[in-house]
Amino acid sequence: MSSKFISKLEAIGKGFNKGILKILPFAQNAEPEVDALIPQLGPLYNSTVAAITLAEQNAAAVGAAGSGAAKSAAVLGIAGNLIQQGLKDAGQPNDAAAAQKWIDAVILTLKLSPATAAPAPAPTTAA
Repeated sequence: MSSKFISKLEAIGKGFNKGILKILPFAQNAEPEVDALIPQLGPLYNSTVAAITLAEQNAAAVGAAGSGAAKSAAVLGIAGNLIQQGLKDAGQPNDAAAAQKWIDAVILTLKLSPATAAPAPAPTTAA
């Protein structure tokens, strides 16, 4: 019985690492740009990314592929009140529909952005 439990925990850990490694590098790199463009929403962006990561990990832990809409609804359940308050603090519409649009926009930025940036080539010098 305990070996099944350990196997399940190992599977959850692998799924968690897979999702985290895909999302967090871009999210960390995007924070300064979000802070510069919309300073009031930078912390909200990071909190939303954390909620998205948690929803992805929950789906992976139970072995559910889940639809994008189901995962997005899970994010709304996890952080909907926080997102609505953050939007309100930033002077933006803050109803449930606005929170869902915010979540969808953050998900879109994560989908469209590379997980890791390629290193810049080293400058060459002429001899």
